[in-house]
Amino acid sequence: MMEIPLGFLETGEKYRFEVPELDFSADLPYVLVPLAGGFLKIASLNLVGMVEWNRLFGKALADKIRASVQDLEEVVFLTAVEKSLQLSQMVCQELGVPIMAIAYNRKKPHMEIETGKRRPFIQVGGGSVTSGDKYLVIYERDFNLLSSARKGVVIVDDVVSTGGTVAALATILDEVSERKSLEKDALKILGIFCVAREGELKPLYKGLSYKINWLGTLPAPQFIPEKQKA
Repeated sequence: MMEIPLGFLETGEKYRFEVPELDFSADLPYVLVPLAGGFLKIASLNLVGMVEWNRLFGKALADKIRASVQDLEEVVFLTAVEKSLQLSQMVCQELGVPIMAIAYNRKKPHMEIETGKRRPFIQVGGGSVTSGDKYLVIYERDFNLLSSARKGVVIVDDVVSTGGTVAALATILDEVSERKSLEKDALKILGIFCVAREGELKPLYKGLSYKINWLGTLPAPQFIPEKQKA
């Protein structure tokens, strides 16, 4: 396999990421994500462009979804671009799901205007370890698709860490339900399926009705002050 060259913020250290049930292991680079006053050191699982990894993990997550959600009729799949998009497409392809809902990570002006009238969209604040503060946005097609999820929603993500992205997606579902005057829990989350859980589960997830499913684990992010790095 081709060696990936070190980037500007890679430390040179590696983390051995393993998925025992797939007999999979790979050395992931530790990278430094700039933050105020320092850096966040994380083991970087980057699935963008990794066709074989996405195929392998997508099939494994599809198997977990089959075991957890018995009937996929009127169930809608939801993901946030862009790091988990290829993975989610592989999952849906494996399950025979022809279309999924996408939450974009920024506003798309060309999708907002049609014949001089603003099309419906929902924008909520969110955040992640690697991306920091950001917004998640859904537009008309995905708004209508989510409102058709009479039996619930399955969320697919690459890595679950702080819960910021999942919280933002849950807020989007609440907003869709309110605007469409849907019954309570019509858009309930049936499960969150990801390749890796980063660190321990945060308090945000404990006591929630939906389950988080993962294939492997990553170490918790470590804050490194600027002076210490120097």
